[in-house]
Amino acid sequence: MNTLQHTVEDFKLFEAIADIAFIAGQRGFFSGDSRLDIAEFIHWAKEFEDMHEETNWDEVDYQESIEAFTGNKLRIDLH
Repeated sequence: MNTLQHTVEDFKLFEAIADIAFIAGQRGFFSGDSRLDIAEFIHWAKEFEDMHEETNWDEVDYQESIEAFTGNKLRIDLH
């Protein structure tokens, strides 16, 4: 049996990817190339995680932060 082992950092990245994709979908974003969109969301999630490597999520609202980050990216990078 093949088991996958992931670190806490992996799961944080996966969560950020999912949140970014969800937010983009809620806002009706689609560039016309889903593969390109997914690659961009992964890149953004890595950037978000790097930016917030030291963030204490008990003091900063994660949802507000990821929504603001994604909204900014959708306006600047893709439109």
